[in-house]
Amino acid sequence: MERFGGEASLALYVGMTRLDNSSGQYTGTKNTRQVNTHARAAMMTAAARHIDYTPESKIYYDRKRAEGKSYNQAVRALGRHMVRVIWSMIKYERDYVHRS
Repeated sequence: MERFGGEASLALYVGMTRLDNSSGQYTGTKNTRQVNTHARAAMMTAAARHIDYTPESKIYYDRKRAEGKSYNQAVRALGRHMVRVIWSMIKYERDYVHRS
């Protein structure tokens, strides 16, 4: 984990965020080429399954869909949130505790 400066670097590595590709007249994003494709596939699957088993994740996913995001964009947003949780768990050496 020392190779990542923060949770944003980890999220970029596992493909849960995109690079800014904006210029003076163009606003947009692009995929990065330095993504660990196995980690991205695992995170997308984990996020998609998390929606089925965790009510908070379902609410977050539904909110993203209501904002007009596609299925993959909404799952990636949930995956990004999960990366933040994973980063905090590792950084502060805490276990995951599900609130019921």
